[in-house]
Amino acid sequence: MAAATEWQVSSEAKTQNEFGDQLLRQLRGGSGGGGGGGGYSGGGGSWGGGSKGNGYYYGSSSYNSSSGDGENPMAVVIVVAVLALFGILYCVLSQNKKGNDPGFQAAVNEERDRERSSFTATAHKSTPQTRCGIGLKRLNGSVTITSIDPNGLFANSGLEAGMTIKTINTVPVATSSAAEATEIIKLAVGQVTIVATGGRSTELDVRGGHPPFETYSGTFDMSYVDRGKQFRGHVILELKNNQRGGYTVTGTTSDADGSAVIIEGLVTHGGDAWWVDEVHSGNDIGLKVLTTGKFDWSTNNFQGAWRSNTGESGRYSSFQATNVSKTFAPVSPAATVAPSSTAPVMTAVVATPVDPSYFQTPIVTAVAESSSPVIVATANKVIKDMSVGIGIKAPDGTPVISSIHPDGLFATSSLRVGMDVQSINNQSMSGKTAGEATQLIKDAVGEIRIVAGWNLSVSTPFTATPMASAPPAETTEEPEVYVPSYR
Repeated sequence: MAAATEWQVSSEAKTQNEFGDQLLRQLRGGSGGGGGGGGYSGGGGSWGGGSKGNGYYYGSSSYNSSSGDGENPMAVVIVVAVLALFGILYCVLSQNKKGNDPGFQAAVNEERDRERSSFTATAHKSTPQTRCGIGLKRLNGSVTITSIDPNGLFANSGLEAGMTIKTINTVPVATSSAAEATEIIKLAVGQVTIVATGGRSTELDVRGGHPPFETYSGTFDMSYVDRGKQFRGHVILELKNNQRGGYTVTGTTSDADGSAVIIEGLVTHGGDAWWVDEVHSGNDIGLKVLTTGKFDWSTNNFQGAWRSNTGESGRYSSFQATNVSKTFAPVSPAATVAPSSTAPVMTAVVATPVDPSYFQTPIVTAVAESSSPVIVATANKVIKDMSVGIGIKAPDGTPVISSIHPDGLFATSSLRVGMDVQSINNQSMSGKTAGEATQLIKDAVGEIRIVAGWNLSVSTPFTATPMASAPPAETTEEPEVYVPSYR
């Protein structure tokens, strides 16, 4: 007896059961002719997870049914339903793999808007002579708030040092000088409304009017806990001054999730930071992680938290640089004029990069030679016990530089023997003893900023000769206090 074609419905199939039997064999891919058996298989799934997100992969399972006359078409419906459930599960898991946490994108948008959003503060100024108590300076192409008097009109307004001013009483000040912006405030009577940007303080170096560095390259070892397990990884960061009060962020990360590329972010001059990295290879391709926190430029350490687009989050257990290099750029004299200064400070800057794993290698920022009576010199003292290599004495109540060690932190600066020390780290040295001035340097960690010059006091000029080693004991009433070099 000739076999019937499996894709053909017989004209003799008059009843519903006969039609159902043939339909079942047709859907199963089975063979006709004598009710031969066929096979049907469908995909199943299994899945596993990685760190800071879920990495899913599919295996297979099979469903087989043997054929026979009189099978109910309901079996086909059951098989299709099972496959549909697996399909739905696949879609859900795939969506979760890509990240469907609505809070993640909201957190990223908050960081983006933190620097872009406007903030409005209003105060009432009863007379033109009423002091508002707000300091302005033009930094990085914008009028920037440098200080807010705690007793001034804007003391509790929400304005912060480091914010950029957009308008004052609806007058745009984007292209104005700090003096022009200040004049608008001085002439105002009644309501004074300031619109500024920057949701948190960028902590600009408003004293010197320049960022702490121009570029920053660092390799970091980091660790974090994800769902009870400890993971480690590496981060390479590249920061570049964006001339708008912060640094653009690029770089790569590598950890248990795979290798990722930083796709956006911002770091302020003060160290507040955020960035987003996306995994491009490894267990969790497509995973995105938002990192927020703060850098300590003096120790090259970062403290912060992470949040993935799958809903997982946590804090970094450690995030320490193993290799860092920085470059510095000259700053125009116009950006460094301080109202209390009697002369402009010249700040052509040179630097020596540092690998922080070698704590005895100093970062030296030297101020170029200048005819100005006041200069500023800065150096980075990475640990408290690092010696500086500078001799100080105070014969007439004002600390004077008596020696500079040729291998010390300030060896390449414009400080000179015989200069009066006006301030150390913004603390006035007027009336200080040599011991007090030296102790301030010894206790400092991070930047040491010395403002000095010729004949700044009315004391008799002090004459001394540079020494290559610690000087002998003096016979004056107050002995010289010498901070030896580390070498």
